[in-house]
Amino acid sequence: MLLQRLVEYAQEHGEAKPFHRERLFSWQLNLNSEGTLCSADLQPLTVVDAKGKPRAVPHTTPSAVRTVGVAANLAADDVQYVLGWGDPDTKPARVAQCHTAFVDLVQRWADSDEGQGDPVAQAVAAFYRSGFIGKLRRPESYTAKQGVMINVAGLPAYRAPSAVSFWSAEVTRRKGGGAEGLCLVCGWVRLLLDTVPGKIPARLVPGASNDAALVSINERVFGYELSMQLASTPLCVVCGEAMTAALVDVLSSPHAASHGGPDSRLVWWVTGGVAADEVDLLDGPDPERIFALLRSVQHGTQQRSGVTMEMFCSLTIGGNVARVMVRDWVQMPLPQLKENIAQWFADQEIATRWVDQRRHHGIGRLALVTGRWMRDRQRYADFGMKGADRPDGVQRELIRAAIRRTPLPPSLLAHLVHRICTDGHLDEPRAALIRLALNRSPFALEKSVLPALDETNTDSGYVAGRLFAALEQLQYDASEVKLNTTYGDRFFAGAVTNPRAAIVNGRRDANAWLRKLRRTKPGAAVKHDKQLDELFGLIGPVAGLPARTTLRQQSMFLLGYHHQRAHHFAARPTATAPEESS
Repeated sequence: MLLQRLVEYAQEHGEAKPFHRERLFSWQLNLNSEGTLCSADLQPLTVVDAKGKPRAVPHTTPSAVRTVGVAANLAADDVQYVLGWGDPDTKPARVAQCHTAFVDLVQRWADSDEGQGDPVAQAVAAFYRSGFIGKLRRPESYTAKQGVMINVAGLPAYRAPSAVSFWSAEVTRRKGGGAEGLCLVCGWVRLLLDTVPGKIPARLVPGASNDAALVSINERVFGYELSMQLASTPLCVVCGEAMTAALVDVLSSPHAASHGGPDSRLVWWVTGGVAADEVDLLDGPDPERIFALLRSVQHGTQQRSGVTMEMFCSLTIGGNVARVMVRDWVQMPLPQLKENIAQWFADQEIATRWVDQRRHHGIGRLALVTGRWMRDRQRYADFGMKGADRPDGVQRELIRAAIRRTPLPPSLLAHLVHRICTDGHLDEPRAALIRLALNRSPFALEKSVLPALDETNTDSGYVAGRLFAALEQLQYDASEVKLNTTYGDRFFAGAVTNPRAAIVNGRRDANAWLRKLRRTKPGAAVKHDKQLDELFGLIGPVAGLPARTTLRQQSMFLLGYHHQRAHHFAARPTATAPEESS
């Protein structure tokens, strides 16, 4: 199904030339229309980048996959092919073979039905027959594998009118196994490929060290029943080229993003060329658009009328040397995707302590907060930073959960709780991620965890978290000077795993804090005392405060703690969040 969708994409966006790919070129050979030299010197094509380093320029030229053998590309290739020049790292015999293959290809182009009436093809062939190549001066610095383009009367030779048709026939001749059969993708009986003719540039495939192939079976151990090449994956020439061109196009499109550091890249598209703007919300959660999406799903207005159902397609890939690894493939009706993304934001919505903070968070932010909080810098460790202690592939897991509407990995919640205890830092994005994990847990209760304070919730962990926040706030209100070490500083990390000990100590100290507060703010003292009585009254006489907590109880403790603090700050609507560098 993946290959079929890629071929369909190529048919819908069929602007790319077949059997072409982007390559880098450092030199240009300039010829006149008669095939004579414009100059005895090659024209340098390199440009200087922002760092002052010379860079070759990219061009999309006729190109086919080249293994260890000799195989020339049309009108533009390496120095050893186009000019027959080697360097200290090349073998003269092989360089001679490469150049001979290139000259032979040019002559066959000129002699073909397509090239006989093409002045560009005739000029290039005339140049090689004339022997003018011996008059070229070699640059002081070059390598045999640097790219060289041929230019005829100001026109790159690869753009000649006959180049595409001749090159398509040439690649078909090379890659076709000579046998016809039923294509796995299109279902037509056509000429089948031995190998896939194109590759994906390494820059588009995280983890790949070379240009990579989506389908590659060059050893028996990789093939079904020890078969090599495409014997068990019959692909016709048309589909083999189309799927590669489509994958290159989507990987280069705005609908592509790298996630999980250097190990994967996600791309998505919708059949029929329909837009799916909801996906953009995952990285840029706009409050108004999220509200509109939630409302449309609740009222059913997102459903499209008609028989045709657009399909959302999402592909996550990584690389291993010269192979593309498919990490995830998703295909679903577009309305289902919208429902899943709406539910994603509904499950993670969280109450805020400050009026200018978000109630929903993007995947990038949620992934960032799973790392270490640097208290001295008041920010989270960046992705890839040493000691960031962030789970591998966390962004990929979050995207999968958002699109597929699946639970988060249990290990992610355990890691997050550990980081909160170690860092002593719980903010809105971390609380949102905890709520998301709890709402999607296989062991979730019938009643989902609310985004804000739930005064009817008698879960022992949740009530313990509320109590801890209430005791912490009481100490702040009772203190007339800034405290060096607060109740929260002393007991927070331990309270998550053993609430009983921390709250017993807090209750004992609360008497002194209340006496102090009664002298300065008697009304506030009464309010705090009443609140503590109500919270202790929610604790069941049998279960009581837990002395040892499960992961779920620890998570509920942190949510209760956050909800209680957010509820307290809600009484201060003019308060704004302190700046946090990121």
